[in-house]
Formats: sequence, structure tokens, C-alpha cells
Amino acid sequence: MKRPATLILFSLAVVAGGVLFGIAFEVSALEERLTVLNKQITQDRDTIHVLRAEWSYLNQPERLEDLSRRYLELQPLEGSQLSEIAALPARRAPDPAADPVLAALLADAAPAKPLSADAPIASALNAAPKQRPAAPHRPSRHVRLASQPVSPATATGTAASDKAALDEALRAIFGNTASNAGGASR
Repeated sequence: MKRPATLILFSLAVVAGGVLFGIAFEVSALEERLTVLNKQITQDRDTIHVLRAEWSYLNQPERLEDLSRRYLELQPLEGSQLSEIAALPARRAPDPAADPVLAALLADAAPAKPLSADAPIASALNAAPKQRPAAPHRPSRHVRLASQPVSPATATGTAASDKAALDEALRAIFGNTASNAGGASR
């Protein structure tokens, strides 16, 4: 009886030693991998630090200004380059035949009774819009200059008088723009 119990205990000790050796070997392999990963993380952090410093250097406003002066040949904007809105060409009316999306929108927005053959589509497109209710009066938002005289017309707060007062202030600040623009283009 002693012999089989000793044999069983010996075999259990060998199996436990093998399992313990395997676990120890696996732990040492994982520790080596952890060491390699920690070194790689440290290298990546150092690389990120260097790249941030380089990015900071490359984005310095003085450096970018110097590069733009050297390579882009940009010049400051001059008054003669500006134009008025009236100088722009008139916008063409949309052609429903050329644009299928516009044609579909017009078909969906068709009036309840169909148009007769005599009524052109243009007259239907140019129909007067519905009247909106009047908006409440809002006080003027433009800043009144201290040097600007307050006249009874501007004290009422009407849009036309506010626009005239603003135009006077702008003329006083910038001078007569029509004579400046005419002299600059000649």
C-alpha cells in the first residue's frame, strides 16, 4: 500500500513542478514583452515631444510671414482693386427646362387650378408674394459718433435718416470715395 501512494504523490509532484515551470517561463516571457513595450512607449513619447517642438518651430508667425514674402509674391490690397456691387453682371433668371430639380419644385408648387395655355410660366413665377405682417419697430443698431450732430430727422430713428447719418459719418472718416477711387484708377 505504501508503494502505490508514494508513486501517486511522486507523479503529482512531477506534474506540479512541470506546471510551475511552465507558468514561470510564461511569466518571464510576458515580462520581457512588457519591457519591450515600455521602451517603445518611451521612444514614441520622445518622438511626439520632438515632433511637437518641430511643429511649433514651423508654425511661427514670423517664419511663415518670411516664407510667404519670399515664395508667394502676395501684395497688400489696394483701393483700386475694390468695386461696387452695381458693377457685377445681372443674375440670369433660372431656366426650369435646363434644371430638372427646379422643374420638379415648380411642378410641386403649382397652383390649385392649372395654368391655361395662354398664361406663360414666367408670369406665374413673377406672381406677387403674400403680404407679411409688419415687423415691430427696432431701435437703430449703428453707433452714433460723438462728433455727429443729432438732428430731429435722426432722432426719430427712421431707416432713411439713419442711413443718411451713417453715410455722412463714413464720408467724414474716409473722405469722398468716388473721387479717391477715380483718382486711383487713373
